[in-house]
Amino acid sequence: MSTPPLLPVTNQQAVQSQPPINTPAFHTFFSHLSTSIRDGLSQRRPWAELVDRNSMARPESLTDALSRIGKNLVYFKVNYVTVIQL
Repeated sequence: MSTPPLLPVTNQQAVQSQPPINTPAFHTFFSHLSTSIRDGLSQRRPWAELVDRNSMARPESLTDALSRIGKNLVYFKVNYVTVIQL
């Protein structure tokens, strides 16, 4: 009875670590991305202002409600995006 041939567990040629990406374009991309995120988060409104029940009142009409929704979307857009991302 002969033993079956052993299969290699690792291939020394295939196990090569790739160097980290360190090009000027890559660095510029992440620098721009970081700046954009910081600028976006700086436009965030206080959370207490978003959930302040004293500032909430029933709108008088559908037009008033739609106007408020539009204004709130613009004013609290960063807060809303943050909540959606969670």
